[in-house]
Amino acid sequence: MIPLSLVIVLMAVIMTAAPVSASDAYVEGPIVLGTGETASFHLYSPEAVTYSASIPGGSVDVPYGIVDGDVYAEINVTMPSTPGRHWLTVRFTQDDGTVSVNKWYIDVYEGYTFTATIRNGGNMSVNGMPVSFILDGQLINSTTVDMAAGEEITVEYRHVIPPLSGGRHTITVLIESEDGVVLSPSGSTRMNTVFYIGQSDSSLANWLLGITLVVISIALVWVYRKPKRNLGRPRGRRRH
Repeated sequence: MIPLSLVIVLMAVIMTAAPVSASDAYVEGPIVLGTGETASFHLYSPEAVTYSASIPGGSVDVPYGIVDGDVYAEINVTMPSTPGRHWLTVRFTQDDGTVSVNKWYIDVYEGYTFTATIRNGGNMSVNGMPVSFILDGQLINSTTVDMAAGEEITVEYRHVIPPLSGGRHTITVLIESEDGVVLSPSGSTRMNTVFYIGQSDSSLANWLLGITLVVISIALVWVYRKPKRNLGRPRGRRRH
């Protein structure tokens, strides 16, 4: 009679030595994207397998290929144009014909696109000027821009989230810099715009395009601090 302890050891050895299969391959990638957006997904497998990938209503760049056991394969997937939950299907096939089907869901939303028009009204260029978008008090994006003197640029950010609740919302564009002062026509570094979901207000200079496209335009002026005159001179000799 074989001792129970020996049986357990033998089972552990057998399990350890068991070959990997296509079922051990898997997909990794984002689970929230915007309509028509393209994102990278990684395919992994402990041994070399072939794959085929597809997403109904969308497209896959390099839909067929090989996943090496040592290096993941990268595919670029373009989302469908319709919002909803969509599935990326990847079929992994081993040399012996064993097939494993792996499905990865992505919640696809119509993104809110916020756009700010910024003008450098100074006579010097601006490098690395921070621009932030704040939605309902929450920072959603921060970037930097470079602008030549007198240049006007458009800063755009597409925010992909579930549909906003109905009612009043506020988008804020904030501009700051350590090298000078950024002023809007009102003298502020912060510009707020209110918009409504499911409502309208003709007195507001903003609008909703389609269902989920919000566009905001503001003009901001970059102003440099001028050095004070006569700094360091005796008080009686300062010019007025």
